Amino acid sequence: MKIKKASFKTETACQPRLSESIVEGRLSLPAEKSEIDRVLFIQGRIHVNAEPADGKVFMDGNVVFSVVYMSVDGNIDAFEASSPFRHSEEMTGAGAGMTLSSKGSVKDVTFSLEDVRTVYVKGIVSVSLRGSMAKSCEAVTGADTELQVRMAKRRLKVTRDHKRDTMIMREDIRLPQALPIAERILSADAYPVVRSVHTEELKIAVEGDIKLSVLYLSTDKGAPLQQYNESIPFGHIMASEELTPQDIISVDAGLADLNVSIAEEAGDIFRVSAKINIMSAARADDEVEYIEDAYSLKNKLKLKYDEQTCRHMVLSECTKAIARSTISVPPTQPSVSRIVCLKASPSIAAVHPGTDRIYMEGLMMYTICYTSAEGMWSYSGETPFEAEVQMDGITADQEIELNADVEYCTYEGTGRDISVKYMMDVEIRAFEQNRMQVVSDMTETDEAPERRQGITIYFADGGETTWDIAKRYTTTLDIVKKFNPDIGDMAEPRQKILIMS
Repeated sequence: MKIKKASFKTETACQPRLSESIVEGRLSLPAEKSEIDRVLFIQGRIHVNAEPADGKVFMDGNVVFSVVYMSVDGNIDAFEASSPFRHSEEMTGAGAGMTLSSKGSVKDVTFSLEDVRTVYVKGIVSVSLRGSMAKSCEAVTGADTELQVRMAKRRLKVTRDHKRDTMIMREDIRLPQALPIAERILSADAYPVVRSVHTEELKIAVEGDIKLSVLYLSTDKGAPLQQYNESIPFGHIMASEELTPQDIISVDAGLADLNVSIAEEAGDIFRVSAKINIMSAARADDEVEYIEDAYSLKNKLKLKYDEQTCRHMVLSECTKAIARSTISVPPTQPSVSRIVCLKASPSIAAVHPGTDRIYMEGLMMYTICYTSAEGMWSYSGETPFEAEVQMDGITADQEIELNADVEYCTYEGTGRDISVKYMMDVEIRAFEQNRMQVVSDMTETDEAPERRQGITIYFADGGETTWDIAKRYTTTLDIVKKFNPDIGDMAEPRQKILIMS
């Protein structure tokens, strides 16, 4: 017996991996800065490189810590210092040919003042790893002898083209008239959000926003510390010679560098420059046909099966969500007269998909800087939160990956209890998993199959297909259906089936 074979590609998106490691160090105050009396605020931003190899992902990067403090002479000041890190994480399937993306953040930052010029800082570097692996599959598609075959057709999403690019964004933004003029930038942070992706003439056009948060020292002596949030649009075009109109495009964006300065000629203008890493994937929806199972009425067959599991992305969108909580300042600290700034970062613990919506819960890590009767103070903590996200196309059986960032916060209250509303950007990716059974090889033996002569009455035990029953009794599917006209593709439990052979 001669058989025909064909090869096709499958792809599976690996289960996401959250890698966490400790980063710590001693941050030294620059010589020209006034000595530290009290630290008000520390935040870290991260740049990470990740490379897959032999079942592991190797990461190295740098964390830049921004420290805002009260000096011994009663002024607010700030400085930056960096700390490198290296870490490896086991990840099934990692190696050559894997497409990998990584996104990092720094959370649970704790610190202590060792002396007036040194701050010991410790935090958790949290890196979300996402990867996909392509695989070639060989399947039997036919033979030169008469066989009973069960054919299957599948539409498989396979990545045809990956592109990586870096764009530089430069923008001047003007402070609203309601905010005082800036004297010095103390701290700045940002993250990119991809809003839309479309194709045109072998090009991928990406549009999005940089969500910027700036803490600055103002010229208003009554309110020297100010926080400014802004959304800055960006656009980028990537060439892709292999692009087709039918391709499904997904795009990741990550911030690689950020710089914010005050224009020399005007204290109400911030000059922003950002480096954004952009990675796109073009996925094709290919239809493949293959033999899922086979048997012969004349001779027994030896079949080799190949089980394939395909986990592919069916939705990638960004939307908004709102969470609320109450921050309670403990009696060990002065009570709040006025909140100056609030920085928050969500850690998602659980995700529950429903029809066209997702419920999520987790912890919100926050730091508030506030004025009190005893001067400027800060307080850090965490509080549980819940949120609901509306998204068409979500179903309860999908696997959901979420990444959330707090764009800005609004707050009410003084004293010890502050009511906070968090406005979040939520990136949603939905995945479906399909399993395939492929006949990858087939040989015919000289042994005849067992066949019962005459009439057999069979009572189905449930969970069987009509194909399974025909194969068991070495007859054809047409004959089973001919003598059992009420039978469907699946046999009902205890259904009486007449077998003629």
